[in-house]
Amino acid sequence: MEKEAKIKNKIHGLAVAHLWLILGVILLPLISPTTTAEPPYSETKECIAYGYTESNRHFFLINENSLVFGTNVTFEHNCESLQLNINNNISAFDQTGKFTIILEVGFQNLTITNNENYTRNYSNVQVLPDRLTWEFEYYEWEGRNDFGVDELISLTSSEARENWASILSIVVVFSLVTMVYWHLINSYIDRNYCEEVKK
Repeated sequence: MEKEAKIKNKIHGLAVAHLWLILGVILLPLISPTTTAEPPYSETKECIAYGYTESNRHFFLINENSLVFGTNVTFEHNCESLQLNINNNISAFDQTGKFTIILEVGFQNLTITNNENYTRNYSNVQVLPDRLTWEFEYYEWEGRNDFGVDELISLTSSEARENWASILSIVVVFSLVTMVYWHLINSYIDRNYCEEVKK
């Protein structure tokens, strides 16, 4: 009887909990109404333009006083037309929405403008070559030799040293293991050796 009463109480409790859950879901939109506002309608769209470089799947956004890797600069925009000036010289004019131009390595001053009074200035943009791997540092070290490296080790010399180190380590390990086993065997024989003396 008690078990049946407990089961009925549990079923009754679950039914009440489900009823409250269903009522909560149904009444939630009525309790907290949400209002959405439409953005103001504008017949003219705002001109947005940006430029970036790419180096080994890394992208660098052009900004004022920025440092970028890669000399191929891509500009994307949604303007009717866009003009790019590099160091106060007209370098590109585009109406397609995307174009790429090659910059020289060093500091550049870029200005993008359009016919709708949109102007962005990017001054002191430092452009570095398209190298983000160890090769750049390697060639720099090889040329300057600032780090006191007198000579580089050849590959065959390095492999020969590795082989000699392997052979010597094998000899050392073999001799150590042999000595340990020799001492263990001698101590076992000394403890368990007995002589029979006859008269």
